[in-house]
Amino acid sequence: MGLKIFNRLANIGIDDTTPFNVRNKLKVFNNAILVILFISLFYCCVGIIQRYWIAVLVTFYSTFSNILSLFLVKKGYYKWAFHYTMWYGYIFLSAFSFLFGGANNSYYYFLFIPVACNIMFDNIRTTLIYVAISAFLMIGSIYYIDHYPPYYDLQEWMRSFSYPNIIFVTLLIYLGVRLFKLENQKYSHQIEEQKKVLEEKNQEITDSINYAKKIQSALIPSEEEFNSHFSNSFVLFKPKDIVSGDFYWVTRQSNRIYYATGDCTGHGVPGGFMTMLGISFLDEIINGKSITEPAEVLDVLRERIVHTLKQTGTAGENKDGMDIVLCCIDIEAGVLKYAAANNSLYIFKGNVFTEYKPDKQPCGFYHTSKPFTQHEIKINKGDCIYTFTDGFADQFGGPKGKKFKYKKLEELTLALQNLPLAEQKASLDKTFEDWRGNLEQLDDVCMVGVKI
Repeated sequence: MGLKIFNRLANIGIDDTTPFNVRNKLKVFNNAILVILFISLFYCCVGIIQRYWIAVLVTFYSTFSNILSLFLVKKGYYKWAFHYTMWYGYIFLSAFSFLFGGANNSYYYFLFIPVACNIMFDNIRTTLIYVAISAFLMIGSIYYIDHYPPYYDLQEWMRSFSYPNIIFVTLLIYLGVRLFKLENQKYSHQIEEQKKVLEEKNQEITDSINYAKKIQSALIPSEEEFNSHFSNSFVLFKPKDIVSGDFYWVTRQSNRIYYATGDCTGHGVPGGFMTMLGISFLDEIINGKSITEPAEVLDVLRERIVHTLKQTGTAGENKDGMDIVLCCIDIEAGVLKYAAANNSLYIFKGNVFTEYKPDKQPCGFYHTSKPFTQHEIKINKGDCIYTFTDGFADQFGGPKGKKFKYKKLEELTLALQNLPLAEQKASLDKTFEDWRGNLEQLDDVCMVGVKI
């Protein structure tokens, strides 16, 4: 019965919702308080028998403080309990040194305080302050004992109480360290178990994402398939995660080649789902419905995205969509038609660079959406066309950890104009990796180059 009561008191303030680090502290704190409560009651009884009334008041104050500390823990104010216990402990131990001098070795209890501080307080500054105060008070107590007589002259038989005090101090230090060690062992075991569970869950999630990558890869054409439509081209495709929120796509109708470079909202799995929608819709619109004008294709694509995702523009709704450049090259006519949502188009005619601006709206829900603009550009043999997402230009890196930026991308593509496109791709990839260095890749990267 007594053991059950002790265990209940030792677990005050601890339940299934208590964080592990707090649980450890409270377990040690509660047990230590119960031991100190027993010590206080013991000396309170001795004081009453010997009629040391001031000592009785001090031990009664200690008993009351122990009960108050447990009450604060029960109410969830364990930090208050920790601080209050430190200060009442200083008062209690200093008072006993004054009352009984060195006869009962009560100042040895100061040795337990550094152990208690390191268990109760995470802040190193707080711990050091309390340890410094303890050292100062212990030295002060010893100095007082050596230079001044005690308030009470103990009878000879009571001087033997110095031995129980040494035992109690040793017990408290052992109890604190042992309990903390046992709780940490339980904590470590639980961490290992949770680690195993997380590893299994992580493996399951990774396997699922890898399978999603297979599905996405089946929809996104391979670089070889893309290049088969052009005499000279490249695709620089660098997903940030296993699946990508960027995509490229190509199809051919007679003498017209359609290709797109898209950047969907987000990256990873959410972006991957959007790419699958985008690729499926493009294939349906151009090959299924035979809509051939790029601007009209983007208008229909936007309608399909808004309808499929049930976007209404209400507050808090995700504005999922994509930034995209859709090109149509008429090989016989030597004409490039394109429409673009937020992403520009670069064309190099020799060493003459021109940036063709997009419509400043996404292909998705937009409060002030308008029909996409179609552009028609005369192209000649040797012209180079570049479409891309924002992943390259927005990548942080370099000596100062700044963004690469579009201006530098323009200068880089201009400097590469005399190289074959395969070498351009290799140089662009190397430049990106050198720029990124040890920094994390910020976003998916997709860049397509086509030479007429």
